[in-house]
Amino acid sequence: MPKVINSVTGPISTQALGQTLTHEHVVSANWNMRMCYEEWFNREEFLAYAAEDLRRTREVGVTTLVDVTPVCLGRDTGIVREAALRSGMQIICATGFFFTENQWMYNRSVDSFLHYLMHDIEQGLDGTGVLPGLIKMCTDRLGVTPINERLLMASAMAAARSGLPVATHATHLNDGAQRQMDILEQHGVPLSRVVIGHCGDSNDLDYLEAILRRGAYVGLDRFGDEAKNSLENRVNTLMALCERGWLDKILISHDYVSFVDLGAFEWRFQREKDPDDAVYNSRYIHRYALPLLREKGFPEESITRLLVGNPRAYFEA
Repeated sequence: MPKVINSVTGPISTQALGQTLTHEHVVSANWNMRMCYEEWFNREEFLAYAAEDLRRTREVGVTTLVDVTPVCLGRDTGIVREAALRSGMQIICATGFFFTENQWMYNRSVDSFLHYLMHDIEQGLDGTGVLPGLIKMCTDRLGVTPINERLLMASAMAAARSGLPVATHATHLNDGAQRQMDILEQHGVPLSRVVIGHCGDSNDLDYLEAILRRGAYVGLDRFGDEAKNSLENRVNTLMALCERGWLDKILISHDYVSFVDLGAFEWRFQREKDPDDAVYNSRYIHRYALPLLREKGFPEESITRLLVGNPRAYFEA
């Protein structure tokens, strides 16, 4: 059944999603550095860049982009909304906390984290009034530490209260994905409303099927990130999962961000670049992955299922 989802420019029907990239980012710029150093990030220059980046992604056929940038990773919903308006891209944003253990998180209760998640869900993100369309929960190499467990519990409780779907950040290097699902189920969240992120970094079909058998989606969502897994491996793993009957439980995306200030990626180094100077962007799937899938005989109707049918089913679950 069609449902209405919150986007940054207002409610949209799942019938209107079209081709959807389910794990992307528009901007990730540290707020402390932005406030302390004017040169760190130029909002207006970035908006022109991001709008052009998104416009080009619309040109290849993408209608909707899901921005899963959480608190503590430089979320800026005002920028995302303006970029959506300028580009015409439908963008759905998330509430949630990143896995990084910031100073303010120590000794904070589950109820405190939950309070702020529900503030986002009920009152809107970053003072914009934009309501989130999903909840992001994150676990990485440190695993489920005491702080991370409280964050996961708060996210699960918010998902149970709100009915919003959940997208996770996880790594195949530990049992974080299974622990995330355990906590979600303990709080009454159906795993049919959950996608475990970054599964495409692994080619271990046993690892992937252990997630799928529990009812969650797997996010093969880092297409283009060759440092973590090659295109050939990612495509072969996707096809192997489909051959085993899991086509309907796969979501594909890039985990691309138009600007991120990790390492040397400061705005003063990036601002003169064209959005297509790098191969890795939110058009990579259409430019490289889909041609390779077609070359290998992957059916066109299955491509449509991955890009249109599955995102819609995820949001309607």
